[in-house]
Amino acid sequence: MARSLVAVLLLVALAHARHEKYEGHQLYSIWGPSQEIADLDAKLDILSAKAASASGQLEALLRLAPEEKEAWLQYFDTKNIGYKLMAENLADIFREEDVKIQKSKANAKRNGRSISWDTYYNAEEINEHLDELGRKYPDLVTVINPALSYEGRQIKYVRISTSRFEDLRKRVIIIDAAVHAREWVTTPVALYIIDQLVANIADNRLTEQLDWVIIPMANPDGYEYTINEDRLWRKTRSKAHEGAEECPGVDGNRNFDHHWGTRPESADPCSLIYEGPSAFSEPEIRVIRDVVNQHLDRAALYISLHSYGNMLLYAWGNNGTLPSNGLSLHLAGVQMATAIDKLKLDKAEHYIVGNAASVLYYSTGTSRDWTRAVGIPLTYTMELPGYEYLFVVPPEYIKQIVTESWAGIAEGARYVLSIYN
Repeated sequence: MARSLVAVLLLVALAHARHEKYEGHQLYSIWGPSQEIADLDAKLDILSAKAASASGQLEALLRLAPEEKEAWLQYFDTKNIGYKLMAENLADIFREEDVKIQKSKANAKRNGRSISWDTYYNAEEINEHLDELGRKYPDLVTVINPALSYEGRQIKYVRISTSRFEDLRKRVIIIDAAVHAREWVTTPVALYIIDQLVANIADNRLTEQLDWVIIPMANPDGYEYTINEDRLWRKTRSKAHEGAEECPGVDGNRNFDHHWGTRPESADPCSLIYEGPSAFSEPEIRVIRDVVNQHLDRAALYISLHSYGNMLLYAWGNNGTLPSNGLSLHLAGVQMATAIDKLKLDKAEHYIVGNAASVLYYSTGTSRDWTRAVGIPLTYTMELPGYEYLFVVPPEYIKQIVTESWAGIAEGARYVLSIYN
């Protein structure tokens, strides 16, 4: 008992120290003309954005440090940007999150589970789980170790196939998660998809007639950094660009070669949306690129999991126009959203389906646009729910989110079958 108490006290002390940098930082909801809100993306830590109720308006959640709050609130007043305080002290939110995670992990271990859907795991635990699935289901699951991250961590992914990817008639679905390090809830969704396809398949067509590639932890360096150092870290941890000592890391979802280098705000290494010194400069993003190129002749659906906002967004994000198959993109998105909404919590918003630039704001170098440009017909950014907890989703909501998200993705897979089979 004494040892357990000491361990708990040590964890509390470490959590307190780790989050001190966010002591007194506040969260604000702001709203106003879409372009004005979008222009703040390179200047402030905007944690999420969504379409506001008024036409042409955008609502965003941002963090303000104590020393910058007064100046920015005055700026919002002069620009007629509305704002509302959402959280008084971000450090307290993170400490509470830590306590919940430790409790839920302890419960999972007591129940003899290597992984559960009510807590978060680190990169090593996730990789061990993938290896375990590969050993347990060798005829269905192949674990691939394609490359190391900038800091030398494995970037594992799984291929799920009843025919070992040798049946060239089968279409391929590709899913990645945790490109943005702080968006923790995306990885459990990816792991749950694997679980449903491998251990709990209810619709055999999804594996008999389709092949899957799932990358649950696309940015392990950034993810581990959020666990151990900075909960709000978004980018990779690379230092291969000019200015990296002061501002390390690249926004992985601005590093794809689609209109890369065309937005000045993304050229600043200290910006949260820094696109990197070149397209595909990040080894983590090259893994996604190589997976797509390897299966491009058969790939039919690509989804990049992000958090949060209850949205399914499609191309083109750089100019607001639609791809030639815009109608199919919208129809498939609506079918996925409808399946999710059938299972959503009453307090959750309905999923929005639409063009990324029209629903949110212009963006360049995204995986969603690059995958559509190189030839995958159906490509989406899927923004998962956050409820009133915004981007810090408590462990007790993971089960709900993974369940409803799988329902939507399964529906997307069935749409692929309806088109190509």
